[in-house]
Amino acid sequence: MGVGFMFIFSATFTASFIEVIVFKDFNRHGIDGKTGFYALSLTYGCLGLANWFAPAVVNKLGCRISLFLSAIPYIAILFSLVNPYLWSLFTLTVLVGAGGGVLWTANGEVIAKNSPGDTKAKNTGIFWSWYCTSMLLGNFFLYFYLGNSEKISDAQRHVIYLVLGVFCAIGMCCFLLLAPSGTPQVEDKEESSYGVVTEPQSVLQPIINAAKFCKTWQMGFLYAPIIFAGVSENFWTSVFTTVIGNVYPDRSYMALGGMCTGIGEISAGFIWGRLTSNIGRHGVIMCSTVINCCLYYLAFISFPFDAATTTASIAADNPIIPSNIYLTMAMGVMLGLGDGGFCVSIYAALSTIFEENPAPAFGVYNFVKCTTSAVAFLYCGHLLLPFQLGILAVTCLVGCVCFITLERYPSQVLLVNAEDSRLWRI
Repeated sequence: MGVGFMFIFSATFTASFIEVIVFKDFNRHGIDGKTGFYALSLTYGCLGLANWFAPAVVNKLGCRISLFLSAIPYIAILFSLVNPYLWSLFTLTVLVGAGGGVLWTANGEVIAKNSPGDTKAKNTGIFWSWYCTSMLLGNFFLYFYLGNSEKISDAQRHVIYLVLGVFCAIGMCCFLLLAPSGTPQVEDKEESSYGVVTEPQSVLQPIINAAKFCKTWQMGFLYAPIIFAGVSENFWTSVFTTVIGNVYPDRSYMALGGMCTGIGEISAGFIWGRLTSNIGRHGVIMCSTVINCCLYYLAFISFPFDAATTTASIAADNPIIPSNIYLTMAMGVMLGLGDGGFCVSIYAALSTIFEENPAPAFGVYNFVKCTTSAVAFLYCGHLLLPFQLGILAVTCLVGCVCFITLERYPSQVLLVNAEDSRLWRI
């Protein structure tokens, strides 16, 4: 499964990194650079909604078939981008968002069902290692293929998306190699972990369960850092590489920026995971906040203010200090480290505070994060870079304060009774 996700998201991450610049260079059929931001906004919005209904789909079809079918829209949109049209782009974007919810729900199901005893952490780590390499593989191909190109030509676009589509197809075929034992058996009645026979839940039951967690004070403190995680995901998945494409003439530098961000994200899992036991989750959040704020300051002084919104081939504004590719690559690593620190800490907090019944809490987390990213993609094609950096800095600082405030309370678990716990089944 890890290899399958590696190939699928090698294609997906690479496509999202360059989408705005590709559409800007294409500039036909009513498609321009801002179209890329709108498409990504629609994807994340649909992904947030799909999280609520995906468990019922996986429960009905089983993990292996769900993984296989949910990857089809990813392949379809990549091949459609060989010669994009507005109608095909936005139609397939909706399907990608819906498929993404099923894909990640089935992923959690497979890990849970194939991790007996205390092997869940080990198997999750194995999967995550494969998954994180996806940010390197596709960008590695893109860097050497684009070379010193100053514009992505039609011929180059054809090759890029055909190769990425093949990557995605290989990943989808890997899911067929999963053991059938990962498929859940749907019966009229099921026995819960408490030994109580329960009726199968309705499609709306996950939403009902999650609504109970939305109103807890613990989740209230976590909303701010989750919102920052959503805004940050908008920045590293598209805005940062778009800025690079608008500042430097070589299109291959976008791939280099994506690889550096990937290195930062991969390193974050190792560094922050080890430091959490020494400095605590609040310490990790504070370190990540310092890294993020330094990054935003460096971006403010070294990038033109119109670097994210210009319609010209190169941004026209003069930065405070000259743009430097080596400094930009260092900012890419910092971006991955800062974002990873928040994500690691939020995941750890959710797993600890909602230990008795974490699934609804993670459902709320995914919905809030994806919805925030969708909103951020709507404005990032219009706001000048300093305003976007200001939003990132403010949400980062507020998120840090709220997280530390939550951590100052005595360690506790939000207890959920057996009846509530058996309602949510993934």
